[in-house]
Amino acid sequence: ASSFRALLAVAAARGLQVHQLDVATAFLNGELKEEIWMKEPPGYESKTPGVACRLLRSIYGLRQASRCWYDKLCTKFAEIGLFPSKSDPAMFVKVDEKGVILALVHVDDMCVAAKTQELVNRIKRAIGGLFKVRDLGEIKVFLGMEVTRRDNGDITLSQASYVERILSAHGLGDVKPRVLPMAVGTRVTLAKEDAEVLEDSTAYRALVGELNYLA
Repeated sequence: ASSFRALLAVAAARGLQVHQLDVATAFLNGELKEEIWMKEPPGYESKTPGVACRLLRSIYGLRQASRCWYDKLCTKFAEIGLFPSKSDPAMFVKVDEKGVILALVHVDDMCVAAKTQELVNRIKRAIGGLFKVRDLGEIKVFLGMEVTRRDNGDITLSQASYVERILSAHGLGDVKPRVLPMAVGTRVTLAKEDAEVLEDSTAYRALVGELNYLA
């Protein structure tokens, strides 16, 4: 998120165009170096008993799936002149006689920035030639943050929609806003041994994770 904010700050200061792409089934592009076998998935059982599937590509759920996808990304991006920056491996940079192109990748979400629409279109076509992507046009929402560009070139970020989704999911859509999450003077103490324990802590854990992401 910090690199994304930095990219937008540069875009606002230098008047760069920022667009967004979505990579279809990103992890399936990764190529495995290890020999990995898996049980046949449901609905794909062979009539021959005792057989298994050898994976040639990474799949979602593998520990090395993210690394395989990144390795593939670096290899393919190098073909079109995009190389990872030293400050952030997820930020790719291309510099040529026509200008600077930035590409920030977060799993299957990409945003690209360049000075002119021509450069943006060119890099989007190049990336589209490497992977199956969906062109989302000028950036509007990235990593749960809404992006708004004003007429004077300023760029603002908001997480209002993400907050509303959290409130709605946890039945808090009609609550009244407060300046502080708890009343002034509230004392938080450690739970005692006889304190009531949640039968299912899934919703609580989900809410904590969502609030941490929001922060």
